[in-house]
Amino acid sequence: MHVKGLELPGYEPRGLKTMALGLAVSPRGACHNRSGAYEADFSGEVDRLHADAGRGALVAASEDFAAVLDSLIVCKFLRKCFTDFYHEAAELLSKVTGWSCSDHELRQVGERIQILKRLFNQREGWQPQDDWLPPRLLSEALPTGVAQGVTLSTSELKEMIRGYYEARGLDRNGFVTEPKQRELEITMPETAK
Repeated sequence: MHVKGLELPGYEPRGLKTMALGLAVSPRGACHNRSGAYEADFSGEVDRLHADAGRGALVAASEDFAAVLDSLIVCKFLRKCFTDFYHEAAELLSKVTGWSCSDHELRQVGERIQILKRLFNQREGWQPQDDWLPPRLLSEALPTGVAQGVTLSTSELKEMIRGYYEARGLDRNGFVTEPKQRELEITMPETAK
């Protein structure tokens, strides 16, 4: 089973609804390294067995956070060492590079990275149906364990994807809008014909 050609990691998306959304919408496919969406499910912050549109904002924030960590070349295992990540990371960046950067600017850097990935995929032929999970995950209940009988329905996944698109400021089909590009000061060169 895969999403966008990348095999699913060792998480069960039917029992981790935020993670399910993170895997479905990830620009690179079913990747747990470009989003820590599973952390919300494990935290008790949400009911991991029930889906809702609010998961979209959690996944977007998780992706942005991971993008900034990766850009700063900070090991993801250190992510919980920060009290106020964006503030502390901006201070680290300033001390290492001499660049003045606020926590708000650094947070926006994460969003800009994610939107650029989406724009790249759009240019390369991404379509709305690519933000999806394998059929088996949407048709079979969990057979055993503490979440035995739990399912992930297509309507639940659609609702979460809709929430993600809203949280990201995308259009209803998941495409990056011109206003979002202007907000993030992104200009894309014309592709060669």
